[in-house]
Amino acid sequence: MNLLISLGVNQTLAIQLITFLVVFFVLKYLLFEPYYKAFNERKERTLGKTEQAEKYVAEAQVLEEKYAIKAQEANDQYRAIFDKARTEAMQEYEGLVSDARSKSKKLIDESREKITGEVNSARKSLSQEVKGVTQLITHKLIGKDLST
Repeated sequence: MNLLISLGVNQTLAIQLITFLVVFFVLKYLLFEPYYKAFNERKERTLGKTEQAEKYVAEAQVLEEKYAIKAQEANDQYRAIFDKARTEAMQEYEGLVSDARSKSKKLIDESREKITGEVNSARKSLSQEVKGVTQLITHKLIGKDLST
């Protein structure tokens, strides 16, 4: 006991201890428990929101991958359809051009034959008229008829 008295412990220790316990329990129920409860709830919400956000990010990545695959498939289908249509159009174009070339060649050949025929007939008619024209020119220049 001398030891306690030498340390300065006296009868006020019990009063101080009771005061501390009363203040502690009052503060515990009025301050610490509501604060601790709010702290835990906030922590759970924060962790829950973080987990939920991570879940949404993972779902978004999965959806992005699915979209990329579907977009690539649609692009491949579009490219196949486009290439097919372009090939068909080029074949049709080549067919039309070759038909037009053959028709134009035929028309040119027919026109050449017609022109050649007309030139030949014109030469024949001119060669037949040459004799009469020469006599006419001679008659006009000389003044008399040399055909006799």
